[in-house]
Amino acid sequence: GERDLFKIATTFPGIKTTGEGSAGFNVRGGKEDQNLILLNNAVLYNPQHFLGFFSAINPYVTKKADIYKGSIPVDFGGRLSSVFDISTKNGNAEKVSGEGSVGPITTNITVGLPIQKNKSSILAGVRATYSDWILKSLDDEDLKNSEAGFYDVFLKYNNTINKNNAVEATAYYSKDRFRISSDSLYKYSNRLISAKWDHTYDKKNKSSLIFTNSEYRFNIDYDSRDVNAF
Repeated sequence: GERDLFKIATTFPGIKTTGEGSAGFNVRGGKEDQNLILLNNAVLYNPQHFLGFFSAINPYVTKKADIYKGSIPVDFGGRLSSVFDISTKNGNAEKVSGEGSVGPITTNITVGLPIQKNKSSILAGVRATYSDWILKSLDDEDLKNSEAGFYDVFLKYNNTINKNNAVEATAYYSKDRFRISSDSLYKYSNRLISAKWDHTYDKKNKSSLIFTNSEYRFNIDYDSRDVNAF
């Protein structure tokens, strides 16, 4: 296993998992699709990897998460159930640093490096699975011909221009594929980008200008041409 923000969240009152081994969750009786999940202000539509066993959020880039289970602030727009507002770390602006992990299913590497010392930096994270070897080792022929895997890539740039202005930009992409039978290949992906400019006018007044764009794609490739197959 690995660190998982959503698994931890299900230990809080009012948040329940949708099932054992699943990354989905219900908040105070709401449905799974009634939760708004934001990653650096951009919407993440599908927070699951690998049939729900892993979350789509790289744990090594996560800084904090504000969870609203009720009385949701108006700046998040309308949501019936909850809001998960997830923020990520900045890269190390002083020196190159990072962390990683290697497991039987996944590998995760995250590196932060300075661009201009003590002023700007980049944080990059890559996570991928090589789980097909487990399926290939099974005796059942149908399972042996199956496949399942995912990867995600995260990149963040931040720059403290001066004491009154700071900018940051985030890019994220993930892709999943799984084929449990011999004929259907399920594929889906998340893509998001966000940019933010923070400006301080004085001790009492400040503003943030934010641009975001998100996309979720889902597809089924089916080999059989039999009209009665479904």
